[in-house]
Amino acid sequence: MRNKIAWKLTLYFAAVLLVFALVVGGTFMHFFGKHTLDLKKQEMQVRATKIAEVLQDNMSQLQKRYGGIGSSRFIRYIDNITMENVWVVDENKNVKMHIEDKKTQPNQHGMMQQHGHRRMLRQQEDVPERASDFDYNALSPEIKKAVEQGFSGRDFVLEEFNPVLEELVVTVGVPVSDASGKVRAVVLLHSPVQGMREAAWQGIRILILSCVVAMVLVFVLSMLFSWKFTNPLNKMRLVAEKMAEHDYTERCNIEQKDEIGQLAKTLDGLGERLLEADEASRKLEQLRRDFIANISHELRTPVTVIRGSLEALCDKVVTEPSEVEDYHRQMLSETLFLQRLINDLLDLSRLQNTDFPIEKEPVNLCDVVQDAVRSSQHLGLQKNIRIEAELDTPMYVLEGDYGRLRQMLLIFLDNSIKFSQVSGQVEVTLRHDRLMVTDHGSGVQQADLPHVFDRFYKTRGESNKSGSGLGLAISKQIAERHGIELEMTSSPGEATSVIMKLPPALKKGSMKQ
Repeated sequence: MRNKIAWKLTLYFAAVLLVFALVVGGTFMHFFGKHTLDLKKQEMQVRATKIAEVLQDNMSQLQKRYGGIGSSRFIRYIDNITMENVWVVDENKNVKMHIEDKKTQPNQHGMMQQHGHRRMLRQQEDVPERASDFDYNALSPEIKKAVEQGFSGRDFVLEEFNPVLEELVVTVGVPVSDASGKVRAVVLLHSPVQGMREAAWQGIRILILSCVVAMVLVFVLSMLFSWKFTNPLNKMRLVAEKMAEHDYTERCNIEQKDEIGQLAKTLDGLGERLLEADEASRKLEQLRRDFIANISHELRTPVTVIRGSLEALCDKVVTEPSEVEDYHRQMLSETLFLQRLINDLLDLSRLQNTDFPIEKEPVNLCDVVQDAVRSSQHLGLQKNIRIEAELDTPMYVLEGDYGRLRQMLLIFLDNSIKFSQVSGQVEVTLRHDRLMVTDHGSGVQQADLPHVFDRFYKTRGESNKSGSGLGLAISKQIAERHGIELEMTSSPGEATSVIMKLPPALKKGSMKQ
Protein backbone atom coordinates (compact mmCIF):
# COMPACT_ATOMS: atom_id res chain seq x y z
CA MET A 1 0.00 0.00 0.00
CA ARG A 2 3.02 2.30 -0.12
CA ASN A 3 2.32 3.20 -3.73
CA LYS A 4 -1.15 4.61 -3.15
CA ILE A 5 -1.67 6.01 -6.65
CA ALA A 6 -0.85 2.63 -8.20
CA TRP A 7 -3.41 0.93 -5.95
CA LYS A 8 -5.99 3.59 -6.71
CA LEU A 9 -5.45 3.25 -10.44
CA THR A 10 -5.69 -0.54 -10.15
CA LEU A 11 -8.94 -0.30 -8.19
CA TYR A 12 -10.31 2.27 -10.64
CA PHE A 13 -9.51 -0.01 -13.59
CA ALA A 14 -11.07 -2.99 -11.80
CA ALA A 15 -14.16 -0.98 -10.86
CA VAL A 16 -14.59 0.25 -14.43
CA LEU A 17 -14.23 -3.28 -15.76
CA LEU A 18 -16.69 -4.60 -13.16
CA VAL A 19 -19.28 -1.99 -14.09
CA PHE A 20 -18.62 -2.74 -17.75
CA ALA A 21 -19.07 -6.48 -17.13
CA LEU A 22 -22.31 -5.91 -15.20
CA VAL A 23 -23.73 -3.65 -17.90
CA VAL A 24 -22.64 -5.95 -20.71
CA GLY A 25 -23.74 -9.05 -18.79
CA GLY A 26 -27.16 -7.63 -17.96
CA THR A 27 -27.66 -6.42 -21.52
CA PHE A 28 -26.43 -9.75 -22.86
CA MET A 29 -28.74 -11.73 -20.56
CA HIS A 30 -31.74 -9.72 -21.65
CA PHE A 31 -31.12 -9.59 -25.37
CA PHE A 32 -29.41 -12.98 -25.73
CA GLY A 33 -32.26 -14.80 -23.98
CA LYS A 34 -34.81 -12.96 -26.06
CA HIS A 35 -32.79 -13.51 -29.21
CA THR A 36 -32.41 -17.24 -28.46
CA LEU A 37 -36.16 -17.55 -27.91
CA ASP A 38 -36.89 -15.65 -31.12
CA LEU A 39 -34.52 -17.87 -33.10
CA LYS A 40 -36.16 -20.95 -31.64
CA LYS A 41 -39.58 -19.65 -32.57
CA GLN A 42 -38.44 -18.95 -36.13
CA GLU A 43 -36.89 -22.40 -36.36
CA MET A 44 -40.07 -24.03 -35.03
CA GLN A 45 -42.15 -22.00 -37.46
CA VAL A 46 -40.04 -23.27 -40.35
CA ARG A 47 -40.37 -26.86 -39.09
CA ALA A 48 -44.12 -26.52 -38.58
CA THR A 49 -44.48 -25.16 -42.09
CA LYS A 50 -42.49 -28.09 -43.50
CA ILE A 51 -44.67 -30.56 -41.55
CA ALA A 52 -47.79 -28.85 -42.81
CA GLU A 53 -46.50 -29.11 -46.38
CA VAL A 54 -45.76 -32.84 -45.91
CA LEU A 55 -49.25 -33.42 -44.49
CA GLN A 56 -50.76 -31.43 -47.31
CA ASP A 57 -48.84 -33.42 -49.97
CA ASN A 58 -49.78 -36.78 -48.40
CA MET A 59 -53.29 -35.87 -47.29
CA SER A 60 -55.13 -38.25 -49.67
CA GLN A 61 -52.86 -41.23 -48.87
CA LEU A 62 -53.22 -40.65 -45.13
CA GLN A 63 -57.02 -40.50 -45.39
CA LYS A 64 -57.20 -43.64 -47.50
CA ARG A 65 -54.81 -45.64 -45.37
CA TYR A 66 -55.56 -44.37 -41.86
CA GLY A 67 -58.89 -42.66 -42.27
CA GLY A 68 -57.54 -39.25 -41.30
CA ILE A 69 -54.57 -36.95 -41.20
CA GLY A 70 -53.71 -37.62 -37.57
CA SER A 71 -51.91 -41.00 -37.86
CA SER A 72 -50.06 -42.08 -34.72
CA ARG A 73 -47.27 -43.64 -36.75
CA PHE A 74 -46.88 -40.56 -38.88
CA ILE A 75 -46.93 -38.26 -35.85
CA ARG A 76 -44.41 -40.54 -34.10
CA TYR A 77 -42.20 -40.38 -37.19
CA ILE A 78 -42.38 -36.58 -37.25
CA ASP A 79 -41.68 -36.45 -33.50
CA ASN A 80 -38.50 -38.47 -33.95
CA ILE A 81 -37.31 -36.29 -36.82
CA THR A 82 -38.04 -32.88 -35.31
CA MET A 83 -37.36 -33.91 -31.70
CA GLU A 84 -40.32 -31.72 -30.80
CA ASN A 85 -43.83 -32.53 -29.58
CA VAL A 86 -46.21 -32.49 -32.58
CA TRP A 87 -50.00 -32.24 -32.32
CA VAL A 88 -52.51 -32.24 -35.16
CA VAL A 89 -55.97 -30.72 -34.72
CA ASP A 90 -58.29 -31.79 -37.54
CA GLU A 91 -61.37 -30.05 -38.80
CA ASN A 92 -63.53 -32.04 -36.39
CA LYS A 93 -61.57 -30.58 -33.49
CA ASN A 94 -59.93 -33.87 -32.68
CA VAL A 95 -56.49 -33.42 -31.17
CA LYS A 96 -54.06 -36.10 -32.35
CA MET A 97 -50.72 -36.53 -30.56
CA HIS A 98 -48.13 -39.23 -29.90
CA ILE A 99 -47.49 -39.98 -26.23
CA GLU A 100 -45.55 -42.60 -24.28
CA ASP A 101 -46.58 -44.62 -21.28
CA LYS A 102 -47.07 -42.48 -18.17
CA LYS A 103 -44.27 -44.16 -16.27
CA THR A 104 -41.76 -43.04 -18.86
CA GLN A 105 -43.27 -39.64 -19.66
CA PRO A 106 -40.74 -36.85 -19.23
CA ASN A 107 -41.15 -34.33 -16.49
CA GLN A 108 -41.24 -30.62 -17.05
CA HIS A 109 -37.43 -30.29 -16.78
CA GLY A 110 -36.38 -33.08 -19.11
CA MET A 111 -38.75 -33.28 -22.06
CA MET A 112 -36.27 -32.18 -24.72
CA GLN A 113 -33.63 -34.63 -23.54
CA GLN A 114 -36.18 -37.50 -23.41
CA HIS A 115 -37.43 -36.63 -26.90
CA GLY A 116 -33.83 -36.68 -28.18
CA HIS A 117 -33.31 -40.23 -26.93
CA ARG A 118 -36.78 -41.64 -27.54
CA ARG A 119 -35.76 -44.32 -30.02
CA MET A 120 -32.95 -45.53 -27.77
CA LEU A 121 -35.33 -45.85 -24.85
CA ARG A 122 -37.87 -47.80 -26.88
CA GLN A 123 -35.23 -50.24 -28.08
CA GLN A 124 -33.79 -50.79 -24.61
CA GLU A 125 -37.00 -50.91 -22.53
CA ASP A 126 -39.63 -51.81 -25.14
CA VAL A 127 -41.88 -48.96 -24.03
CA PRO A 128 -45.42 -49.24 -25.42
CA GLU A 129 -46.55 -46.42 -27.64
CA ARG A 130 -50.02 -45.20 -28.50
CA ALA A 131 -51.88 -42.45 -30.28
CA SER A 132 -54.23 -40.36 -28.26
CA ASP A 133 -57.26 -38.27 -29.01
CA PHE A 134 -57.27 -35.37 -26.61
CA ASP A 135 -60.42 -33.54 -25.71
CA TYR A 136 -60.31 -30.24 -27.54
CA ASN A 137 -62.40 -28.53 -24.89
CA ALA A 138 -59.76 -29.38 -22.29
CA LEU A 139 -57.30 -27.12 -24.00
CA SER A 140 -56.62 -23.71 -22.54
CA PRO A 141 -58.60 -20.77 -23.93
CA GLU A 142 -55.43 -19.25 -25.39
CA ILE A 143 -54.61 -22.40 -27.41
CA LYS A 144 -58.22 -22.77 -28.61
CA LYS A 145 -58.25 -19.15 -29.67
CA ALA A 146 -54.94 -19.62 -31.52
CA VAL A 147 -56.25 -22.83 -33.19
CA GLU A 148 -59.32 -20.94 -34.40
CA GLN A 149 -56.88 -18.38 -35.84
CA GLY A 150 -55.08 -21.26 -37.59
CA PHE A 151 -58.32 -22.56 -39.13
CA SER A 152 -58.85 -19.09 -40.52
CA GLY A 153 -55.62 -19.58 -42.50
CA ARG A 154 -53.09 -17.69 -40.34
CA ASP A 155 -49.94 -18.93 -38.62
CA PHE A 156 -49.48 -18.22 -34.93
CA VAL A 157 -46.82 -18.40 -32.20
CA LEU A 158 -47.87 -18.75 -28.58
CA GLU A 159 -45.93 -18.96 -25.32
CA GLU A 160 -47.93 -20.34 -22.36
CA PHE A 161 -48.15 -23.08 -19.76
CA ASN A 162 -49.41 -26.31 -21.35
CA PRO A 163 -51.46 -28.41 -18.88
CA VAL A 164 -50.86 -31.61 -20.91
CA LEU A 165 -47.09 -31.24 -21.02
CA GLU A 166 -47.14 -29.67 -17.53
CA GLU A 167 -44.61 -26.95 -18.33
CA LEU A 168 -44.18 -23.62 -20.04
CA VAL A 169 -43.83 -24.21 -23.77
CA VAL A 170 -43.63 -22.31 -27.03
CA THR A 171 -46.40 -23.40 -29.41
CA VAL A 172 -46.25 -22.74 -33.15
CA GLY A 173 -49.31 -23.36 -35.30
CA VAL A 174 -49.49 -23.70 -39.07
CA PRO A 175 -52.69 -24.50 -41.04
CA VAL A 176 -52.84 -27.53 -43.38
CA SER A 177 -54.92 -26.91 -46.51
CA ASP A 178 -56.18 -29.29 -49.16
CA ALA A 179 -55.95 -28.82 -52.92
CA SER A 180 -58.94 -26.49 -52.93
CA GLY A 181 -57.35 -24.26 -50.28
CA LYS A 182 -59.66 -25.29 -47.46
CA VAL A 183 -57.99 -25.65 -44.07
CA ARG A 184 -58.37 -29.27 -43.01
CA ALA A 185 -56.15 -29.28 -39.94
CA VAL A 186 -53.73 -27.26 -37.83
CA VAL A 187 -50.26 -28.54 -36.94
CA LEU A 188 -49.12 -27.58 -33.43
CA LEU A 189 -45.41 -27.81 -32.65
CA HIS A 190 -44.43 -27.57 -28.96
CA SER A 191 -41.00 -26.92 -27.43
CA PRO A 192 -40.25 -26.38 -23.72
CA VAL A 193 -39.13 -22.87 -22.81
CA GLN A 194 -36.92 -24.32 -20.08
CA GLY A 195 -34.65 -25.91 -22.66
CA MET A 196 -34.28 -22.61 -24.46
CA ARG A 197 -33.46 -20.87 -21.21
CA GLU A 198 -30.89 -23.52 -20.38
CA ALA A 199 -29.21 -22.85 -23.71
CA ALA A 200 -29.24 -19.11 -22.97
CA TRP A 201 -27.81 -19.73 -19.50
CA GLN A 202 -24.97 -21.72 -21.01
CA GLY A 203 -23.98 -18.65 -23.01
CA ILE A 204 -24.36 -16.42 -19.94
CA ARG A 205 -22.17 -18.74 -17.84
CA ILE A 206 -19.48 -18.59 -20.51
CA LEU A 207 -19.74 -14.78 -20.44
CA ILE A 208 -19.41 -14.71 -16.63
CA LEU A 209 -16.37 -17.00 -16.76
CA SER A 210 -14.82 -14.78 -19.44
CA CYS A 211 -15.44 -11.68 -17.31
CA VAL A 212 -13.79 -13.32 -14.28
CA VAL A 213 -10.72 -14.24 -16.34
CA ALA A 214 -10.66 -10.74 -17.81
CA MET A 215 -10.89 -9.23 -14.31
CA VAL A 216 -7.88 -11.23 -13.15
CA LEU A 217 -5.85 -10.28 -16.24
CA VAL A 218 -6.85 -6.63 -16.00
CA PHE A 219 -5.96 -6.54 -12.31
CA VAL A 220 -2.47 -7.91 -13.01
CA LEU A 221 -1.90 -5.70 -16.06
CA SER A 222 -3.28 -2.62 -14.30
CA MET A 223 -0.85 -3.23 -11.44
CA LEU A 224 2.05 -3.34 -13.90
CA PHE A 225 0.88 -0.30 -15.86
CA SER A 226 0.10 1.66 -12.67
CA TRP A 227 3.55 0.94 -11.30
CA LYS A 228 5.11 2.03 -14.58
CA PHE A 229 2.97 5.18 -14.50
CA THR A 230 3.71 6.08 -10.87
CA ASN A 231 7.39 5.16 -10.79
CA PRO A 232 8.46 8.46 -12.45
CA LEU A 233 6.17 10.33 -10.04
CA ASN A 234 7.86 8.68 -7.06
CA LYS A 235 11.26 9.59 -8.50
CA MET A 236 10.17 13.22 -8.90
CA ARG A 237 8.84 13.19 -5.32
CA LEU A 238 12.24 12.07 -4.03
CA VAL A 239 13.95 14.81 -6.04
CA ALA A 240 11.51 17.39 -4.65
CA GLU A 241 12.22 16.16 -1.09
CA LYS A 242 15.95 16.55 -1.74
CA MET A 243 15.35 20.10 -2.97
CA ALA A 244 13.34 20.82 0.18
CA GLU A 245 16.45 19.80 2.12
CA HIS A 246 18.54 22.30 0.06
CA ASP A 247 20.17 19.56 -2.00
CA TYR A 248 19.85 20.85 -5.56
CA THR A 249 22.16 18.31 -7.21
CA GLU A 250 19.55 15.53 -7.61
CA ARG A 251 17.95 15.14 -11.07
CA CYS A 252 14.98 13.10 -12.33
CA ASN A 253 16.60 12.11 -15.66
CA ILE A 254 13.22 10.93 -17.01
CA GLU A 255 12.90 10.74 -20.78
CA GLN A 256 9.19 10.59 -21.66
CA LYS A 257 7.40 12.42 -24.43
CA ASP A 258 4.31 13.22 -22.36
CA GLU A 259 3.15 15.50 -19.56
CA ILE A 260 5.14 13.52 -16.96
CA GLY A 261 8.31 13.91 -19.03
CA GLN A 262 7.65 17.65 -19.36
CA LEU A 263 7.11 17.92 -15.60
CA ALA A 264 10.36 16.02 -14.96
CA LYS A 265 12.27 18.35 -17.30
CA THR A 266 10.71 21.36 -15.58
CA LEU A 267 11.73 19.96 -12.19
CA ASP A 268 15.28 19.35 -13.45
CA GLY A 269 15.39 22.88 -14.83
CA LEU A 270 14.15 24.18 -11.48
CA GLY A 271 16.93 22.25 -9.76
CA GLU A 272 19.51 23.84 -12.09
CA ARG A 273 18.20 27.31 -11.39
CA LEU A 274 18.00 26.69 -7.65
CA LEU A 275 21.57 25.40 -7.69
CA GLU A 276 22.70 28.51 -9.54
CA ALA A 277 20.70 30.71 -7.17
CA ASP A 278 22.18 28.90 -4.17
CA GLU A 279 25.69 29.39 -5.48
CA ALA A 280 24.93 33.03 -6.26
CA SER A 281 23.50 33.45 -2.76
CA ARG A 282 26.64 31.99 -1.24
CA LYS A 283 28.79 34.28 -3.34
CA LEU A 284 26.61 37.23 -2.39
CA GLU A 285 26.90 36.32 1.27
CA GLN A 286 30.64 36.05 0.91
CA LEU A 287 30.72 39.41 -0.85
CA ARG A 288 28.64 40.90 1.95
CA ARG A 289 31.04 39.58 4.54
CA ASP A 290 34.02 40.78 2.53
CA PHE A 291 32.35 44.17 2.10
CA ILE A 292 31.76 44.54 5.83
CA ALA A 293 35.31 43.42 6.57
CA ASN A 294 36.77 45.77 3.94
CA ILE A 295 34.69 48.78 4.84
CA SER A 296 35.48 48.21 8.52
CA HIS A 297 39.17 48.09 7.68
CA GLU A 298 38.99 51.16 5.46
CA LEU A 299 37.13 53.15 8.10
CA ARG A 300 39.17 51.96 11.06
CA THR A 301 42.48 53.47 9.91
CA PRO A 302 41.36 57.09 9.27
CA VAL A 303 39.10 57.09 12.34
CA THR A 304 41.98 55.81 14.47
CA VAL A 305 44.30 58.49 13.09
CA ILE A 306 41.76 61.24 13.64
CA ARG A 307 40.98 60.04 17.16
CA GLY A 308 44.66 59.77 18.09
CA SER A 309 45.36 63.24 16.73
CA LEU A 310 42.42 64.73 18.60
CA GLU A 311 43.43 63.03 21.84
CA ALA A 312 46.98 64.33 21.48
CA LEU A 313 45.70 67.88 20.90
CA CYS A 314 43.12 67.75 23.71
CA ASP A 315 45.59 66.30 26.21
CA LYS A 316 48.13 69.01 25.28
CA VAL A 317 50.59 66.31 24.31
CA VAL A 318 51.38 68.39 21.22
CA THR A 319 51.80 72.11 21.84
CA GLU A 320 54.27 73.28 19.28
CA PRO A 321 52.48 75.34 16.62
CA SER A 322 54.21 73.51 13.77
CA GLU A 323 53.29 70.10 15.20
CA VAL A 324 49.76 71.23 15.86
CA GLU A 325 49.50 72.35 12.23
CA ASP A 326 50.82 68.95 11.06
CA TYR A 327 48.20 67.20 13.15
CA HIS A 328 45.49 69.40 11.71
CA ARG A 329 46.64 68.66 8.18
CA GLN A 330 46.74 64.94 8.92
CA MET A 331 43.19 65.00 10.24
CA LEU A 332 42.05 66.99 7.19
CA SER A 333 43.66 64.44 4.90
CA GLU A 334 41.99 61.55 6.68
CA THR A 335 38.67 63.40 6.61
CA LEU A 336 38.97 63.92 2.85
CA PHE A 337 39.72 60.21 2.46
CA LEU A 338 36.59 59.35 4.46
CA GLN A 339 34.54 61.74 2.34
CA ARG A 340 35.85 60.19 -0.85
CA LEU A 341 35.18 56.68 0.46
CA ILE A 342 31.61 57.58 1.43
CA ASN A 343 30.99 59.26 -1.94
CA ASP A 344 32.35 56.22 -3.76
CA LEU A 345 30.10 53.92 -1.73
CA LEU A 346 27.07 56.09 -2.51
CA ASP A 347 27.95 56.15 -6.22
CA LEU A 348 28.43 52.39 -6.33
CA SER A 349 25.17 51.77 -4.47
CA ARG A 350 23.23 54.02 -6.83
CA LEU A 351 24.73 52.54 -9.96
CA GLN A 352 24.06 48.99 -8.79
CA ASN A 353 20.40 49.88 -8.24
CA THR A 354 18.66 49.36 -11.58
CA ASP A 355 15.87 51.70 -10.46
CA PHE A 356 18.35 54.55 -10.14
CA PRO A 357 18.11 56.47 -13.43
CA ILE A 358 21.00 58.03 -15.27
CA GLU A 359 20.31 60.84 -17.67
CA LYS A 360 21.12 59.63 -21.14
CA GLU A 361 21.24 61.63 -24.30
CA PRO A 362 23.24 61.49 -27.53
CA VAL A 363 26.80 62.52 -26.64
CA ASN A 364 30.02 62.62 -28.64
CA LEU A 365 32.40 60.24 -26.87
CA CYS A 366 35.35 62.03 -28.48
CA ASP A 367 34.43 65.18 -26.55
CA VAL A 368 34.21 63.16 -23.35
CA VAL A 369 37.67 61.68 -23.99
CA GLN A 370 39.24 65.09 -24.69
CA ASP A 371 37.65 66.56 -21.56
CA ALA A 372 38.88 63.67 -19.35
CA VAL A 373 42.38 63.87 -20.83
CA ARG A 374 42.61 67.64 -20.14
CA SER A 375 41.51 67.14 -16.53
CA SER A 376 43.97 64.27 -15.99
CA GLN A 377 46.92 66.23 -17.33
CA HIS A 378 46.92 68.30 -14.14
CA LEU A 379 47.16 65.10 -12.09
CA GLY A 380 50.06 63.90 -14.21
CA LEU A 381 52.14 67.05 -13.64
CA GLN A 382 53.20 65.82 -10.18
CA LYS A 383 54.97 62.80 -11.77
CA ASN A 384 55.77 64.55 -15.07
CA ILE A 385 53.52 62.08 -16.96
CA ARG A 386 52.30 62.89 -20.47
CA ILE A 387 48.79 61.88 -21.48
CA GLU A 388 48.31 61.49 -25.24
CA ALA A 389 44.94 61.06 -27.00
CA GLU A 390 44.78 59.48 -30.47
CA LEU A 391 41.30 59.23 -31.98
CA ASP A 392 40.56 57.85 -35.46
CA THR A 393 37.37 59.92 -35.74
CA PRO A 394 36.28 63.30 -34.39
CA MET A 395 32.72 62.04 -33.89
CA TYR A 396 31.52 58.88 -32.12
CA VAL A 397 27.98 59.45 -30.93
CA LEU A 398 26.32 57.16 -28.43
CA GLU A 399 23.42 57.35 -25.98
CA GLY A 400 24.85 58.09 -22.55
CA ASP A 401 25.38 60.26 -19.51
CA TYR A 402 28.22 62.72 -20.19
CA GLY A 403 29.17 63.10 -16.53
CA ARG A 404 29.21 59.35 -15.80
CA LEU A 405 31.25 58.55 -18.90
CA ARG A 406 33.74 61.24 -17.94
CA GLN A 407 33.86 59.81 -14.39
CA MET A 408 34.63 56.33 -15.79
CA LEU A 409 37.49 57.63 -17.95
CA LEU A 410 38.91 59.70 -15.09
CA ILE A 411 39.02 56.59 -12.90
CA PHE A 412 40.99 54.71 -15.56
CA LEU A 413 43.33 57.66 -16.14
CA ASP A 414 43.82 58.18 -12.40
CA ASN A 415 44.80 54.51 -11.99
CA SER A 416 47.15 54.72 -14.98
CA ILE A 417 48.88 57.81 -13.53
CA LYS A 418 49.08 56.19 -10.10
CA PHE A 419 50.85 53.05 -11.36
CA SER A 420 53.04 54.79 -14.00
CA GLN A 421 56.69 55.55 -13.46
CA VAL A 422 57.92 59.15 -13.16
CA SER A 423 58.16 60.84 -16.59
CA GLY A 424 56.06 58.06 -18.06
CA GLN A 425 53.32 58.22 -20.67
CA VAL A 426 49.62 57.25 -20.82
CA GLU A 427 47.89 56.74 -24.17
CA VAL A 428 44.19 57.02 -24.88
CA THR A 429 43.31 55.58 -28.30
CA LEU A 430 40.05 55.14 -30.17
CA ARG A 431 40.00 52.61 -33.03
CA HIS A 432 36.57 51.93 -34.53
CA ASP A 433 34.55 50.63 -31.56
CA ARG A 434 37.54 50.07 -29.24
CA LEU A 435 38.61 52.70 -26.69
CA MET A 436 41.81 51.88 -24.75
CA VAL A 437 43.66 53.49 -21.86
CA THR A 438 47.25 52.20 -21.69
CA ASP A 439 50.04 52.90 -19.20
CA HIS A 440 53.59 51.56 -18.92
CA GLY A 441 53.86 51.15 -15.17
CA SER A 442 54.31 48.21 -12.83
CA GLY A 443 51.33 46.32 -14.31
CA VAL A 444 48.94 43.77 -12.78
CA GLN A 445 49.70 40.16 -12.03
CA GLN A 446 47.76 37.58 -14.05
CA ALA A 447 46.21 36.17 -10.87
CA ASP A 448 44.76 39.61 -10.04
CA LEU A 449 43.25 40.38 -13.46
CA PRO A 450 39.91 38.50 -12.94
CA HIS A 451 39.28 40.47 -9.73
CA VAL A 452 40.35 44.01 -10.57
CA PHE A 453 36.73 45.17 -11.07
CA ASP A 454 35.53 43.70 -7.74
CA ARG A 455 34.66 45.96 -4.82
CA PHE A 456 37.48 46.71 -2.39
CA TYR A 457 39.91 44.63 -4.41
CA LYS A 458 43.32 46.31 -4.22
CA THR A 459 46.62 45.15 -5.60
CA ARG A 460 49.50 45.20 -3.18
CA GLY A 461 52.13 47.85 -3.53
CA GLU A 462 53.30 51.22 -2.26
CA SER A 463 51.57 53.03 -5.12
CA ASN A 464 48.14 51.73 -4.10
CA LYS A 465 48.08 52.59 -0.40
CA SER A 466 45.73 55.54 -0.84
CA GLY A 467 43.14 53.71 -2.95
CA SER A 468 39.70 52.72 -1.63
CA GLY A 469 39.29 49.72 -3.91
CA LEU A 470 35.97 51.05 -5.28
CA GLY A 471 37.05 53.04 -8.34
CA LEU A 472 37.17 50.19 -10.86
CA ALA A 473 33.97 48.70 -9.42
CA ILE A 474 32.23 52.05 -10.03
CA SER A 475 33.63 52.22 -13.57
CA LYS A 476 32.32 48.71 -14.24
CA GLN A 477 28.81 49.71 -13.18
CA ILE A 478 28.95 52.84 -15.37
CA ALA A 479 30.11 50.73 -18.32
CA GLU A 480 27.32 48.18 -17.84
CA ARG A 481 24.69 50.93 -17.68
CA HIS A 482 25.96 52.15 -21.07
CA GLY A 483 26.33 48.75 -22.73
CA ILE A 484 30.13 48.92 -22.74
CA GLU A 485 32.15 45.73 -22.27
CA LEU A 486 35.29 46.05 -20.11
CA GLU A 487 38.49 44.05 -20.25
CA MET A 488 41.92 44.55 -18.71
CA THR A 489 45.15 43.15 -20.11
CA SER A 490 48.58 43.51 -18.53
CA SER A 491 52.19 42.55 -19.05
CA PRO A 492 53.88 43.37 -15.71
CA GLY A 493 56.67 45.88 -16.18
CA GLU A 494 55.65 46.65 -19.78
CA ALA A 495 52.08 47.81 -20.33
CA THR A 496 48.59 47.62 -18.88
CA SER A 497 45.48 48.39 -20.94
CA VAL A 498 41.85 48.87 -20.11
CA ILE A 499 39.86 47.97 -23.24
CA MET A 500 36.32 49.32 -23.68
CA LYS A 501 34.21 47.68 -26.39
CA LEU A 502 31.70 50.40 -27.30
CA PRO A 503 28.12 49.93 -28.52
CA PRO A 504 27.44 50.82 -32.16
CA ALA A 505 27.65 54.54 -32.83
CA LEU A 506 24.48 56.48 -33.48
CA LYS A 507 23.97 58.43 -36.67
CA LYS A 508 25.63 61.83 -36.70
CA GLY A 509 22.29 63.56 -37.06
CA SER A 510 21.30 62.32 -33.61
CA MET A 511 23.44 64.95 -31.82
CA LYS A 512 21.52 67.91 -30.43
CA GLN A 513 22.43 71.18 -32.05
